[in-house]
Amino acid sequence: MSLDASHAEAGEKAEYEHVNKEPSSDGDQETSVARGVQANDIPAGYWYSFRILGSYAAILLLACALFINYTMPASAITVINAELGYSSSYIWISNASIVVTCVGTLIVGRLSDILGRRYFLIVGEVFGIVGAAIQAKATSINMLIAGSTIYGVANTTQLCFPYVLMELVPNKYRPLSQAIITAIIVPFAGFGSIIARSMISYTALGWRWVYMLNVVFNAACLILLACFYFPPKLQHLHSGWTWRTELKKLDYGGIFFYSGMSALIVIALNWGGSTYPWKDAHVLGTLVVGCVLGIIFVVYEAFMPLEQPLLPLKLLKNRGYVCVVLCGCIGQMCLFALSILWPQQIEYLYTTDNITIGWMSITTGLSLIVGEVIFGGLMRLLGNTRLQLIVASCMMFTFLAAMGGTTHKPQNYPLAFSTLAGFFSGWLDVIATVGNGLLNEPGDLGLANGFLGSMRQLIGAVSISIYVAILSNRYPVNFAKDVSAAALGAGLPSGSLEAALAAAANGTAAAFEAVPGMNATIEMAITGGVKNAWSSSFSTVYYSSLSFAGVAIICAYLSVDFSHNFTDYVNRRITGTEAENVPVERTIKNRHLSDD
Repeated sequence: MSLDASHAEAGEKAEYEHVNKEPSSDGDQETSVARGVQANDIPAGYWYSFRILGSYAAILLLACALFINYTMPASAITVINAELGYSSSYIWISNASIVVTCVGTLIVGRLSDILGRRYFLIVGEVFGIVGAAIQAKATSINMLIAGSTIYGVANTTQLCFPYVLMELVPNKYRPLSQAIITAIIVPFAGFGSIIARSMISYTALGWRWVYMLNVVFNAACLILLACFYFPPKLQHLHSGWTWRTELKKLDYGGIFFYSGMSALIVIALNWGGSTYPWKDAHVLGTLVVGCVLGIIFVVYEAFMPLEQPLLPLKLLKNRGYVCVVLCGCIGQMCLFALSILWPQQIEYLYTTDNITIGWMSITTGLSLIVGEVIFGGLMRLLGNTRLQLIVASCMMFTFLAAMGGTTHKPQNYPLAFSTLAGFFSGWLDVIATVGNGLLNEPGDLGLANGFLGSMRQLIGAVSISIYVAILSNRYPVNFAKDVSAAALGAGLPSGSLEAALAAAANGTAAAFEAVPGMNATIEMAITGGVKNAWSSSFSTVYYSSLSFAGVAIICAYLSVDFSHNFTDYVNRRITGTEAENVPVERTIKNRHLSDD
């Protein structure tokens, strides 16, 4: 049914420029239940119904479980490795989950657009319960890695929480909804490391509570999803198709090539410099095969006549979307520089007290959250999102540069600058999270967010490898130079220099006492030389991150303003509620990239 003239005159056309109100006649259309509507057409009682409130609560627990898994195990990983028996494979406790998440995020986002979201989220939470339970009961590092791999499936669905929430609220409230949910999860996203350390220190089960807590949250989320979360299902999204016909149309080739590409590249990057040297055949071979699969994937998606491509390349022709995605990914790369370096910088330059390190190291993560909350709440009021993105990128660049220039300064300087860099990174992040959906067709919200999430995981792995490689290469050079200069300048005999360097690397009092000609003054000078070596090495990595931040500024300049899309349009409604009573002539078809 076409919209009548009075409906068109009511202003809906101006409300959302991407919406096509004319249903096609190919026999496969969204039913009125799955279509978008204007918020003022939805009965007021819907917003207070059990199903919508229960859905909001489920999404909140989804986000909590995600950040519990991200922040708390990372703080306990060295304790776990010591208790279960030291293993060089312990880094895969987190890396295994990252590999699965990188592979699955785009796939889940795309397929849930097509098939409906409910069962993807429910199945994901089942994997979350099983994975976390295995980790809580683990008796070996390999068992923990297995649990982490299983939990990676849950991560792919938990990363859906921003768009699962945003599609249920009017577009104008998407930034605010993201700000609210971020504020609520502060205890886990901001203080997860401290909570984990407290559990280790003050509970009988120690680190196992880190995973047991996640079992509780995943189980509660599963119950709420099963009882209250009923978004449009396949029969609503595609009235002319069944599960069988839809499954036949899925892009299995694209899924295979994309999965292989993502998994192999992330595995190679995690192997390099740790499990194997970067020039080792294991690393190079895996990386090359992953890149080849990536090329095959792009060619396959471009030229195969696919009804439901995994990644429609039209998506990448959308300049505004691509720029927002790049800004979001690069912002994460710069944040990773802080996340990796700042805790080490605190330990090597300022203090060795675990509690102090814990409190000081949360500044970047906590300030990121504060930035998301504040600017998510203000985004609509501030107006032009392109200008916001430019300012956020420039400020992030500025304070990263300040971090690089203050590693030799007292701790108050980097403490302030790391906080401010994280704060403006949060602003950039919330713009990317909200904007990627508003710059695409409403029916492709999962695809748009899934691609952003997957690229963040992949580029995050790349950035970590770059930063670790730079730090690993620069520190030995700076160590030899700065420690030698400090030792000889303090009066150490040149013949004892090699022994002094070995003692400085060892760091124990006994090692220093064994060096001929060593005294307290020389030892103090050597300690200062070690700190100078770390300071110079950290500066190099911070400055290297500026190249990425510079690209973010360029992308922000090339982006487009999407503030005109902060409207009353609501993408999806929970079914089985009075929101289904909106007259069909007042509903609006959600367009997809494949409609053109």
